[in-house]
Amino acid sequence: MPAELDTQTAANVAATTRDWVRAVYPGSGLTVEPEHLEQVFAAIVDELLNLAQSEPFPVPAARAIGRRLAEAPFDRTRMLAPATRALLGFAPGEPGSLVATRWPFVASHAIDSYAEALQQRALAQQERNLTAAVSVRVQEIAALQNRLRHEATHDALTDLANRSLLQERVRVMATDHTRGVGLLLIDLDDFKQINDGYGHSVGDEVLVEISRRLRAACPDETVVCRYGGDEFVLALPARRNTVAEVAMRVLTALHDPVPTDAGPVPVSASVGTAFSPPGRPCDFSDLLRSADRAMYSAKTAGKRQFALSELGDSDGEPGGYGAARLDYDAAVAG
Repeated sequence: MPAELDTQTAANVAATTRDWVRAVYPGSGLTVEPEHLEQVFAAIVDELLNLAQSEPFPVPAARAIGRRLAEAPFDRTRMLAPATRALLGFAPGEPGSLVATRWPFVASHAIDSYAEALQQRALAQQERNLTAAVSVRVQEIAALQNRLRHEATHDALTDLANRSLLQERVRVMATDHTRGVGLLLIDLDDFKQINDGYGHSVGDEVLVEISRRLRAACPDETVVCRYGGDEFVLALPARRNTVAEVAMRVLTALHDPVPTDAGPVPVSASVGTAFSPPGRPCDFSDLLRSADRAMYSAKTAGKRQFALSELGDSDGEPGGYGAARLDYDAAVAG
């Protein structure tokens, strides 16, 4: 049974489909009315929304819907770019809700499948015509497919993983019963003062440089995610002591000021860590919540340091993490 859309989401769907038809209909050679095209595309968006609200994540169903975009009445339209902008630019539900979190993955799988269908059709045409032009088109579609997949799962400013990719990678890590899952939540100290004092463009420079340092400081298997404005999350397959080692690397990486167009900008961070042992059910929300509590423990203790916790720690006072806390300056001094 399709889920009933709230008023705002329904209005957004209507606006998205209307704008999409206006972009693809002129010069398409279609014989169907634009209103019919809107109805068919809106039905596809509704189906994808229903998938985005379901568990477990239905990849085959999303890909099957995407393949329909290469069939009648869409088969005569050149709409890969407009459809991509329409679906990936659509933001349903409240921020942080299940549908808002899963929509980029559902939409990107549909677009990915649509691109594959176009590629297969182009390959069939190539076999018939043996023309160099079709071969170039196949390469363009493949390149666009890779770019769209990347854009759907990465932050635009820093090119780090976004929340959807982070959660998917943590789910995969949890299937490895030989190692646990380590999570580090990094909150930049007083970042609002950087934006207010230097301007947002300098703030962006700082975020980009911090992203580069985090990538350089982490083991190869680490997923580095920009989770929010000035929050980063690291996830990695780990053993218990590895998480503390990575936290020390992060503190060291943030020791030096960031060079910007406005001059060097001092930076520091408070870091909270969480660890889910191997073979134990690993829920991403619980793991993040545990790391968040530890991060606030480090921040209330004076910032520029990290605190350790393990999934399942009590929700006690921040001081409960004292034994695992390491001062920032001590970490840098080695």
